[in-house]
Amino acid sequence: MKIKLYFLAGALISLALYVTFFAPSPIPLSPLASTSPSTNYQLLTTNYVVMGFVPYWNLKKLSPQSLTSLTHLAYFTLHLSGDGELYTHVNRREEDPGYTNYKRIISGTYTFSTPLILTFMPIDQQALDSILSSNNARQKTIETITTLVNQSNAVGVNIDFEPLGDTPPSLRNSFAELIKSLRSALPNKQVSISLYPSAGVKPRLWDLPALSPFLDYFVVMTYDYTLPGSEIAGPNSPLRGAGSLFEHDITQNIAQISQLVPSRKILLGLPLYGYEWDTPDSSKYAPTVSRGAVASLERIQQMLDNQTLELIWDRNSLTPYGISSASGTTSQIYFENPTSIALKLDFVRSANLGGIAIWALGYEGNVNWLWPLISTLKP
Repeated sequence: MKIKLYFLAGALISLALYVTFFAPSPIPLSPLASTSPSTNYQLLTTNYVVMGFVPYWNLKKLSPQSLTSLTHLAYFTLHLSGDGELYTHVNRREEDPGYTNYKRIISGTYTFSTPLILTFMPIDQQALDSILSSNNARQKTIETITTLVNQSNAVGVNIDFEPLGDTPPSLRNSFAELIKSLRSALPNKQVSISLYPSAGVKPRLWDLPALSPFLDYFVVMTYDYTLPGSEIAGPNSPLRGAGSLFEHDITQNIAQISQLVPSRKILLGLPLYGYEWDTPDSSKYAPTVSRGAVASLERIQQMLDNQTLELIWDRNSLTPYGISSASGTTSQIYFENPTSIALKLDFVRSANLGGIAIWALGYEGNVNWLWPLISTLKP
């Protein structure tokens, strides 16, 4: 297995070197170029899963082209209380927006032909601990999820339990029992979980070998490698660079996880956003002088249209970044463009992964190259 993974890593690096030094198109390509990186697109098949997460706040931004490019549409999210009940109200007068928009889905206000996945997550860390610490709460969680999946005619469920800090082994075991029980309750539905990319070496909540028999897919959130609050500006989703540059990268993380679960059960996270920081100058990985904020592809498109963004290719991480000084302050944005996404799709193929999971639908705006590129994901 290790030899195979090293071979795949080597293949990726060779591909990257080719793209960097010999590709006929100059790098960087505009992340939102008016022309597509290729006009010879192939049609999507279902050999790979293309799961797109739509957060409740972006439901109105869903485009017909995005829906036809997906194999599964994952609604994000329905919250769970600490007793395993559905969290429906923030207070007496205000409904939880995830629940409000779920009701709009089942009422027909929003209709999709794409198979629906429901995503569930605890309302907060205390609720996560409470669910996993109580047999009664775990059983109620199973009942809640099963009822809603059947009510909505969803084809599956994604469990997004994201722990903060270290996780006691007892909670790790309880999470495995929760997933095992959920699989028994939903034998004919797709069951997946979302997890941090470091889960292969920092298991936290996820005992990957114990979970694997009961799961169809592991959604690896291969983004947020550099977060708001970081001391330096850096890549959001680096394919390589771990070691002297970054603690982790995608190639390393997926290799680690692939040693614990079948690679075809892994869905690679693909971000449609980046992060923007104010920096004292335009040097790569410059110190940050602001906390940082999300920059959607839609926002980047506007900056390109206004010619306020200079694009640069980061050969270390195989991702682009942009420099802007239009406001009088230098800022840097790290994100994805056609070249970096094409490299990630090639990695999915070469590493024999199960597909991709996109976060988040609605952040792409009117980007004209994205969905044709995603639809090239074939064997």
